[in-house]
Amino acid sequence: MKRSNLRLIYFLFLTPYLVGWSSADSSFDECSVGLGGGQYTSYDCAGKAHSNSFVDGGVKVTHKFAAPFRVGVSASLVPGDGKTALFPYPDLALDFRYFSLGTTGLRIGSEDEIYGEVSFLDQVPFSSGKGFVRMGVGLKATENTHIWLGLNKIPYYANGIAGQVDFPLSTNQFLFINGRYGESGGVPEYGFSVGTRIRFYESSNKAK
Repeated sequence: MKRSNLRLIYFLFLTPYLVGWSSADSSFDECSVGLGGGQYTSYDCAGKAHSNSFVDGGVKVTHKFAAPFRVGVSASLVPGDGKTALFPYPDLALDFRYFSLGTTGLRIGSEDEIYGEVSFLDQVPFSSGKGFVRMGVGLKATENTHIWLGLNKIPYYANGIAGQVDFPLSTNQFLFINGRYGESGGVPEYGFSVGTRIRFYESSNKAK
């Protein structure tokens, strides 16, 4: 057998251990609800900047299988052109302990330790939650408290500094607080939201 084929076999064999595939992990359902608001910049044909205030809210429901799949759907109020529309988005992913890839982005690293990610529409509400598009680093600060810092964009015209704190209210219920600030054309672009997520475990396991 060729050496390249042997390497491929070794890689495939070790992949579950590298990414953290564990059949012992509990599956669970999770529901998140968030409300918030903020301000973003738009430009007219003459290039003049205008401020646009908004209020938004959203709901997300997901099911995490023991390994390695995650499925779900989000729906959020989204501002634009002086109107607000309800926008649904699917959450379909290969979700391992140290790696996740799907419709809502890419994560490398464990959420129970430290990780980096590029994400799309993964946090409700979409606009004031963490923005439509974001990238950053997260870490587990205490036993059940998580912190995330990075940059986000859309509906905001320019990139801004964004952050989130997620901490427990009870064993399986968590409170998350999001904030961001930036500027475009001399107009402040900011967002703030608060929400809760609740997990329903199908087998006995500690909440993350």
